Amino acid sequence: GGGALASLMAVTSSFDGQKRTLPVKQLQESPLAWRPMAALIACNCAHFYAICSIFSYAGIMVADLGWAKDRDHAGNMAGFLQSSNVLGRIPTSSLWGIFADRFGLRVGLNMAMASLLVGGVLLAFSQHPVLTVTARFLFFGAGNGWTTFFGPIALELGGVERQTQVTGIVFAGGTVIQL
Repeated sequence: GGGALASLMAVTSSFDGQKRTLPVKQLQESPLAWRPMAALIACNCAHFYAICSIFSYAGIMVADLGWAKDRDHAGNMAGFLQSSNVLGRIPTSSLWGIFADRFGLRVGLNMAMASLLVGGVLLAFSQHPVLTVTARFLFFGAGNGWTTFFGPIALELGGVERQTQVTGIVFAGGTVIQL
């Protein structure tokens, strides 16, 4: 019990000596560029809305479109519908990294946002379960490289010293869509 806690304290205290801090004065003299920050917040909103908006109504949608006998039997299809984007992202995340290395983060980010747009339009008109799952798999999952691109973009925008600040601002701004 106590030995494990002492070991953990020793390890974490060793990190304190490795921290490099940026003087507050320097942070105040160089504000983050607001246009790229606003664009990243908009991208995060688009990503969050495309992925998560369906959570609150998927079961009802499945039942109302006749993909299940009734709302009590809609769970399996609703769960698969909601997770299909993750299943699409698993095999392509590293491929998006290779793409970004070859063609650039901006090109990749533009393609990811275009994928979310096309997927959203297809889902708006989709009435067939296979088409709906396939659209989420391809356009919200496989075609969506946002989660691969965001870390390197935050590093590019904020540098090593401010990458975490950029991440915090983008995630905080992007959660506005939840309201």
